Amino acid sequence: MKNSIICDLVIEERLDCFMNKQHQEYSRTYFQKMIKEGKLLVNDKQVLPSYKVKNNDRISYSLDEEEPTLLKPEKISLNIIYEDDDIIIINKQTDLVVHPSYGHESGTLLNALLWHLKGKCNPFMVHRLDKDTTGAIIFAKNERSKVSLSKQFQKRAVKKIYVTAVCGTVIEEKGRIEAPLGRSMKNRKIIEVGPLAKKMAITEFKVLSRTRDFSLLEVHIITGRTHQIRSHMKYIGHPVIGDVAYGGCESMHGIKFNRQMLHSYRITFTHPTQGKMMEFVADIPNDMKELFKDIKL
Repeated sequence: MKNSIICDLVIEERLDCFMNKQHQEYSRTYFQKMIKEGKLLVNDKQVLPSYKVKNNDRISYSLDEEEPTLLKPEKISLNIIYEDDDIIIINKQTDLVVHPSYGHESGTLLNALLWHLKGKCNPFMVHRLDKDTTGAIIFAKNERSKVSLSKQFQKRAVKKIYVTAVCGTVIEEKGRIEAPLGRSMKNRKIIEVGPLAKKMAITEFKVLSRTRDFSLLEVHIITGRTHQIRSHMKYIGHPVIGDVAYGGCESMHGIKFNRQMLHSYRITFTHPTQGKMMEFVADIPNDMKELFKDIKL
């Protein structure tokens, strides 16, 4: 079946990622193969999967209906904060990838949502959390809601508050980090502040509590860059506890941390159909509660 998309109000991103968002029942790998085989064209030209989609681009393609790489429903436990006919908000657990990718073709949050929704609708991803970052994440349940929420994220109208524990004593009561981010030349999995970084990122924080060994922060991200909080915390010399990839310590006071102590705590946005402002809070996970036990959020 022939399909065509005229890109409108898009954030510049890889073509394979963009297409995966449009058709989440197909894997990103499936679209990478389509692009390489010339079955998906941008402005009638063959491009690479890494091509950055721009406004007014026209994407033409035909989905293979006989042998698609389809997402399969999987019975995975979900902590649902809120659900209606338009949206569903999950308190994501640790060690759970949000969407299928290389090395994670199944066992993702999208697979779990497909099981929960039982074919009544397909979930649309409008933002992401890292595999080991816990907390609030929104999914749209129809096209109208997807468009509304995507535009809100693009216009930075969605307010996302995180809570994190970082190494060392943060002396300032609050602060603002404005530093560009880009992929490390030494390790492409790492995002860092560097001379070649081009994407400006802005992070605001305030200290909730501090000890001689660590500080508890409330973090507000103005921009939504990949690994933004993790990278910016390393940049100011206070990496996230448990975030070994970014210089964080693995253990403290005999407690071993198997992931970064970073949690998407509160999210505020305008409901896509009701038009009212909504705010949701995701309970702190058990592996962070010991650090936060004396803090009232």
